[in-house]
This record gives sequence, structure tokens and C-alpha cells, in this order.
Amino acid sequence: MTWKYLLYAQFPAFFLLAIFFLFSYLRVRKASAVKSILWVLLFGAALAVSILFLFLGIPGFWTLRTLFPLGVASWIGIVLVVVAVIAHFVHLIEKRHSRKVMEKELEKAAKDKDDAVAQAREEGRRDAHMESEALRLSKAAADADAEAAASGIANEARAPIELTLDAAPADAAPPAFDPMMGQPLAAPAQDASAFDPMTGQPLAAPAQDAPAFDPMTGQPLAAPAQDASAFSSSGQ
Repeated sequence: MTWKYLLYAQFPAFFLLAIFFLFSYLRVRKASAVKSILWVLLFGAALAVSILFLFLGIPGFWTLRTLFPLGVASWIGIVLVVVAVIAHFVHLIEKRHSRKVMEKELEKAAKDKDDAVAQAREEGRRDAHMESEALRLSKAAADADAEAAASGIANEARAPIELTLDAAPADAAPPAFDPMMGQPLAAPAQDASAFDPMTGQPLAAPAQDAPAFDPMTGQPLAAPAQDASAFSSSGQ
């Protein structure tokens, strides 16, 4: 067993590898043009190497009749290719799973972002509504205060006029003026008490209907009868 036999005996492995490249091309031919060209080139190279090793090993190592009973070296190559293909498929499965997980995370993040934006917009609209309501209420309160102040000023402006009209009678006489000074004379005091010119003290009011007293006895005299008939000296 020489290195040529080990190398030429790998034609079944390269043929199997060419089939795998063909399957990969069919899988990605609609998704990516670059990957499609790459898999086609690999398929052609593997198929060419497989056919080349097959015909190079015919004269010295096998014939067309002994081609299908494969040797140990050929089975080792086939096992290595199968392991590589299985590892590749496992990698594809993990990659697809990771991509799905990432897509779910991105969708969740996008949904959370949309929810946060919607919540922020709702809070902004709520705050704007509250501010507008506060402005409306403050404006209404200011208008009410202005109306109350205006009505109070109007009432205060009308009150002296009404009092003056009520206090001044229509037939009131005009005040008297001093012809020499041109100034109004002071009104005489009403019900003023009399004063003593010597002492300046108010004089006592005369007693009204004070009873008369007898100077000898100190007893009050009897009041003369009212409406009594008059008698003459002759008794008639």
C-alpha cells in the first residue's frame, strides 16, 4: 500500500463530495448568486478529481471488474467526507437556530421600542391635554376675577350717585351766602342749649310745670282747678 494507492483510492469520497456540492448549489441558487457560482465550481472540481483518480488507478491498482469492491482506504475517505457533511449540516442547523433566536430578539426589541414610543406619545398627549385644561381653567378664573372686579367698580361708581340723589331733596333751599365775603353762612344750631355769657356754662332749662310751694309751711300748693266756673264778688 503506497501513497499513490491511498490517493487514488479516494475517488469515491470525491464523488460523494461532488454530490454534496451539487445539493448545496440547489439549496442556495435562488438565495445568492455568488454562493451558487462557488458551489458549482466546487462541484465541477470534485467531480473532475474523482474521475481522474478513478482512471489513474485502473492500470495498477484495480480494474473495472474490481472497482466496486472498495478497499479500506476508500472507506476511510468516505467516512471522513460523511463526517464533514454531518458537521456542516449541524453548523447550518445551529446557524439557523441562532438566526431565529436573533430575529425573535429583534422583533421583541422592536415591539418594546414601539410600545415605548406609543406610551411616550400617549403621555405627551396626556400632558398636553392637562396643560391645555390648566390654561383654560386659569383663563376662566382670570376672566371671572376681571368680571367681579369690573362689577365691583361699577357698583362703587353707582353708590355715591344714588346716595346723593337720596340725600338731596328736590325742594331743598340753596344755602345762604354772605354778601360781603361771598362764602356760605353757617347753618344755625338746632336745639342748641343757652349759655351764661359770664361763666360760659349752659343754663339749666326752666322746669316745666314745676309745682308751687308754700313759703311758710313748705308744702306744695294745690293746683288751681282747670275749667272752673268764674264767680263774681257777689257770689254769682
